[in-house]
Amino acid sequence: MSEQWETQVNNLQKTLDEIKVDVKENRQDVIRLKQEMALGKGAIRTAIFIGSILGAIYTFFKLMD
Repeated sequence: MSEQWETQVNNLQKTLDEIKVDVKENRQDVIRLKQEMALGKGAIRTAIFIGSILGAIYTFFKLMD
C-alpha cells in the first residue's frame, strides 16, 4: 500500500506541475492579448478621430459653396 500511495502522490505532483506550466502560459497569453486589444482600440480611436476631422472639413467646404 505504501508504494502505491507514493506512486499516486508522485503522479499528482507531476500533474500539478503540468497544470502550473499551463497556467503560466495562459497568463502570458492573456497579457499579450490585452496588449493587442489596447493597440487595436487605439487604432480605432485614431481612425475615428481622423475621420471626424475629414468629415468636418468636408462639411465646412460644402457649407461655403
